Amino acid sequence: MTFYFRTFLILQPFFLLGMSVCGCASFYDHIPGIDNVSPANNPMYIASNDADMVWDRVVDAVDDYFEIEREEPVRLYGSEGRIDSYPRIAATYLEPWFSDSVTAEERLESTYQTIRRRATVRVVPENIGFSVFVSVYKELEDMPRPLGSNSGTASFTYRNAINTINVETGGAPVSGGWISLGRDAALEQRILLKIRHNLKNPPMTVY
Repeated sequence: MTFYFRTFLILQPFFLLGMSVCGCASFYDHIPGIDNVSPANNPMYIASNDADMVWDRVVDAVDDYFEIEREEPVRLYGSEGRIDSYPRIAATYLEPWFSDSVTAEERLESTYQTIRRRATVRVVPENIGFSVFVSVYKELEDMPRPLGSNSGTASFTYRNAINTINVETGGAPVSGGWISLGRDAALEQRILLKIRHNLKNPPMTVY
């Protein structure tokens, strides 16, 4: 039994009490301008001819949820831009300061099981603007044996593949030691809305 899981079992009554008093929404980031707004399309079209500005806003939004592994900036009349993130272990109820688990269901699932996510973002020049494709992939840790099992560990081989990516062919990346759970549409939407917010509310420049 993991430390997180044991701690959650002990503190679960306190979490339930806090949720009933404050509401589940208190666990998630609330950014002015993106809550209670119409959903964004995926891909989302951005009408702009400023490739550097668009790219900076996209990177700033993705960086709020993932650590970026590599990025290739977009060019208005050139190749598409691409961002690939490192895998990130999903936030639990014991980590309310992290906001990658968007819904209450996602956060509860991540509390009882080891879930991780990774993101791929493509920024493609289109007409006089750009189309932004956001893909967030969820994976469940493939445990060598059930937690709490009384069986010996001699016959099991455990591979800590948290940052291992073996193959990526078009669709979801394939990783050793992890089982694909498909796409996380809620977090994809959150990132798109954050990009929209960044475009409408550019950061102040300090000289």
